[in-house]
Amino acid sequence: MLVLIISYVVGFSVIFLKSRIVFSQNFFTIFPIIYMYIPLFIVLIVEKYIFHKSLKDLGIYFKFNIYILLAIVMPIILIFLSLFSSLILKDISLNLNYFKPDYIALIILQGVIIGSTINALVALGEEFGWRGYLLKNLIHLGFYKSSLIIGFVWGIWHAPMVLLGLNYPDHEFLGIFMMVIFCILLTPIMVYLTLKSKSIITPSIFHGVLNAFGGLHWILLIGGNDLNIGITGFAGFIVLIIFNILLIPIFNKLNKELITTII
Repeated sequence: MLVLIISYVVGFSVIFLKSRIVFSQNFFTIFPIIYMYIPLFIVLIVEKYIFHKSLKDLGIYFKFNIYILLAIVMPIILIFLSLFSSLILKDISLNLNYFKPDYIALIILQGVIIGSTINALVALGEEFGWRGYLLKNLIHLGFYKSSLIIGFVWGIWHAPMVLLGLNYPDHEFLGIFMMVIFCILLTPIMVYLTLKSKSIITPSIFHGVLNAFGGLHWILLIGGNDLNIGITGFAGFIVLIIFNILLIPIFNKLNKELITTII
């Protein structure tokens, strides 16, 4: 709750000032990074300096394993499936000027490198709060309930950024609702990777790689709008719903393990 309050104060202050002050373009490049690190700063202050608790159980360590690999590969699969599912919609087609093997390969290479390093480091600010602190305090509810709550909180936390143009620049208010759905659908996968790897570095890499490819639909597709194409649009929601349904047996197994551990 404290993270939401402080984030909203900061975010809506910028929205208020935006209509009265001319911000430089550099500001809107740096501000999202600052906003993403608010959860980390709040958790550090509350856990370490107020309650004097150790942060080790939040999973702040790195060890390469299959889940790190999945955190890199799965976002790419989701992004490209979302691109192709967008083609089902009316008046949307591939941009053949860019949809070429050499160009796609270069995009994937750049996305993996940037996404798993720079972007992952930026995403760590969020993951520290959501898949770190919040998951640790909600895991007793089980896999599904904790994922739903984390996804919802994560989604509404984005509200100021959406109003500033994130993901849905042409539909800011409806975009908030879309962002909440997107975060709820994405969270089970990220929670699974976090719990299995026992590290918040894993969802940070997943988050970073996904962000690296987030705007790819604007390059590779012709037509559509910010509500219906790409991973954050209706086309992406279809893919995420199917993906989650296919993973239910795996999620159920993890949920049973959690229940057994809690009992």
